[in-house]
Amino acid sequence: MVPPSPSATHSTAPRGARFDVSAFDLAEAATAGTHLRQAVVGAGSAHAAAQRLADFFRTGLVDRHGHRACAEVRVFLARSTGGLGDRTDPDASTDGGRLVVREFTAGDDGSRAAEVDGPAAVRRSAPVAGPSGSSSLLRLLRGAGLWPADGDDALPGEIDVVLLDHPAGKPAEQPDQASAASAPSAPEGAGRLLAFGGPVHAGQWFAVTLLVDQELPPGITEFFRPVAHSARLALLSADEPSVEARLEASGALTASMEALVAWRASQLQSAVEDLRSTSARLRRSEDELRRRESELREEAAVVELLQEVGSALAAELDLDALVQHASDAATRLSGAAFGAFFYNVLGDTGESYLLYVISGVDRSEFDKFPMPRNTQVFEYTFRGLGVVRSDDITTDPRYGMPAGHLPVRSYLAVPVISHGTVLGGFFFGHPEPGRFTERHERLVTGVASQTAVALQNAQTYRREREAAMELQRRLLPRLPKVDGIVTTSRYLPAARSRGAGGDWMDLIPLRDGEVALVVGDVMGKGVRAAAIMGQIRTACRAYAQLGLAPSEVLEQLSVIVDDIAPGCITTCAYAVLDRHRARLRLAVAGHLPPVLRDEQGGVRFLDEEIGPPLGVGRRAYPEQEARLAPGARLLLYTDGLVERRSRPIDEGLHQLRKLLAGPVGEIEADCDSWLDALAGGQHDDDIAMLYVYRPEDSARQTLAVTREYPPVSGAVPDARDLVSRTLRAWGLAHLANDLMLVTDEIVANAVRHARTPLRVELRRSADRVVLEVTDSSTRQPRLIVSRPEEFGHRGIFLVDAIATRWGTRMIDGGKVVWAEVSTS
Repeated sequence: MVPPSPSATHSTAPRGARFDVSAFDLAEAATAGTHLRQAVVGAGSAHAAAQRLADFFRTGLVDRHGHRACAEVRVFLARSTGGLGDRTDPDASTDGGRLVVREFTAGDDGSRAAEVDGPAAVRRSAPVAGPSGSSSLLRLLRGAGLWPADGDDALPGEIDVVLLDHPAGKPAEQPDQASAASAPSAPEGAGRLLAFGGPVHAGQWFAVTLLVDQELPPGITEFFRPVAHSARLALLSADEPSVEARLEASGALTASMEALVAWRASQLQSAVEDLRSTSARLRRSEDELRRRESELREEAAVVELLQEVGSALAAELDLDALVQHASDAATRLSGAAFGAFFYNVLGDTGESYLLYVISGVDRSEFDKFPMPRNTQVFEYTFRGLGVVRSDDITTDPRYGMPAGHLPVRSYLAVPVISHGTVLGGFFFGHPEPGRFTERHERLVTGVASQTAVALQNAQTYRREREAAMELQRRLLPRLPKVDGIVTTSRYLPAARSRGAGGDWMDLIPLRDGEVALVVGDVMGKGVRAAAIMGQIRTACRAYAQLGLAPSEVLEQLSVIVDDIAPGCITTCAYAVLDRHRARLRLAVAGHLPPVLRDEQGGVRFLDEEIGPPLGVGRRAYPEQEARLAPGARLLLYTDGLVERRSRPIDEGLHQLRKLLAGPVGEIEADCDSWLDALAGGQHDDDIAMLYVYRPEDSARQTLAVTREYPPVSGAVPDARDLVSRTLRAWGLAHLANDLMLVTDEIVANAVRHARTPLRVELRRSADRVVLEVTDSSTRQPRLIVSRPEEFGHRGIFLVDAIATRWGTRMIDGGKVVWAEVSTS
């Protein structure tokens, strides 16, 4: 039901009885029937009741906006006369003398329901013989089985509801032009005829036609069936029928309502089933969408990882980092529980070594096993014969894994081949069977191809770098030992550079106990810069041997640089130390000034007189003097030590001054500590350092003991014994236990990671003892907090707790791990 429209006119329909035909449903059918029967109460005759029915439908049916839904309403009543006209009704007409029909209308041309009542309505109603166009509607009703044929006294059938095309919209065949012209015309916008009717009782019939000018909902005929029975009951009640007739009509109404309820329930049940089926399909679709989304996410992650791996491998030139990254990526892509990458490298002598990295588990899980060439299943991969993928490798007769090996059922091995040469192989395992698919094989094969190219690039880079570094080593001097001073030097190529640079340092013993100290920097990188540096260094040594003053040496070098490398900027700091007089004479050509720490601990830069860089032709360079007494220290360096792209050079010089002003000790440890603080492996330029110390007591000059050991577990107790005996011989037995603990950890790490013999050196200076262990591995010890179930990474905390200072120094072909302990 809808609220009454403000524009609706007064009618006999009960107040508020408005029914939206566009949404007519079960509730409307029941309520409309009730209101319809109430509308005809007190009509007094069937004719008056029929008029009230017409008015009820005209005003009671509305559209969704509350406006009248029916453009025209007609109610027809007929009774059989048995071939005689109704003599008691002067307005009645006959059709063949047997059927008397009356028509009651309600439309825009005037509805009488609100103006007349009772017999007046009967008298004013238009018989079908009047407006002959009504005959078209009657023919439609007769064809639909709602209206009896002329002279037919039998019941035409049950009450029925049909939906018909209006004769104006679809003209019926007319006998002549006059009858066609008299056919009713549908109002503008008219739709279809909703018609219902049937017998009222024996010998009397009714029919109702509703011209609805809007689209009707599906099933409207079923919903109007109880309304049709209610109309019949209303007409029957107005004629004072017998009790049996009323009971029969009420029973028919009840039966139609029950049938409608059952039909509607069936519809709803079907809708519920459809909804359940649709919900199930939606759930399946959602599950499928989630699965597809998960697959797409996994695929996107794989593509992203492949892109990341390809970019990383193409850019990586460090061999150790490259193989570990490739192994980690391939293990992730394969879904393996653990993986390994075995690869071949060439040593300095040209001999091939088989090395490996582990992913997914700790490397210690494999320390007790020999290299895998002793197992037949690996041989197929190392010979490059193809990929091996097995759902259960334990069933393969070539399996032969040693006892104690991690459990392996699923197995995948992919060779890494470049230009027909086997560079290594990837090996993956999982304790469950059937884990590796053809897709995993393709992914790992792709990583293997990228790894092969990256390995070739890395090995080529390593050979080029080693060649450049060898040239650098040949050109750089080995500092000679000079009585009365302790010296050390450092040279580090730029962290992001492929070749050697033009930085150098030199120490040249001269006559009369003097010594020349030199540091310089040739602009540029590569072989050209190194070659120019070598020529300048040779010329510098020659001029130094002539006994020239520092300013004269730089003057001559400027001429040489202008000759051999015009336009090449070269800086240099040249000093001569007279040990007997503790006098230092210094000249600087465009270089950063040396820094001096005097015997009292005061620190200053020797920057009083600085001349232009070398290569500007012959010119005089200023010279300055300083005192270098016993206990004093002097540091000469290149700009790579203090200059960064992200740090102003003034800030680097300030930090260097603070380091020299702080605690100092054994000079090797000092150098490593300062390098770590200022560079930290991220320097953008080469670094050269020359560090000079004048001990206060020449009788307590540095003592040193050096031994070499093979990289086997027996090296640990041998190194402990060396440390213990040496410290007792030096009268430092109270340090033996601490230094033996430190030796255990550092030597054990070297044995674990080194590929070549390692060197152990123990040095004593005035108030320090320094332990140095040199090995060929580039892996540096770190302070890493282990999980409770892990046993690794704990010893380095012991070193950190015992040593006054400790650190790592990278060298060509490996590293030096050192620890310093105070003797006091």
